Amino acid sequence: WDNSVAESVFSSLKNEFYHHYSFPTRQDARRATMRYIEVFYNRHRPHTHNDGLPPAAAMAKFMTQNQQLPAAA
Repeated sequence: WDNSVAESVFSSLKNEFYHHYSFPTRQDARRATMRYIEVFYNRHRPHTHNDGLPPAAAMAKFMTQNQQLPAAA
């Protein structure tokens, strides 16, 4: 179970991204990979384990629901 999340991310990265593009330089591949992860995967791509929410939205929802209430004086 330790590697299941990482394996899922790398599988999506390879199947949805790498196999559809070619990159002239390693630096271009690195930039495009970061853009895929930060822009598409974390902010737009729905995930079934997050009730169809992207990871960034699921984390924001979690943080909002689990905010510490200020202590009563």
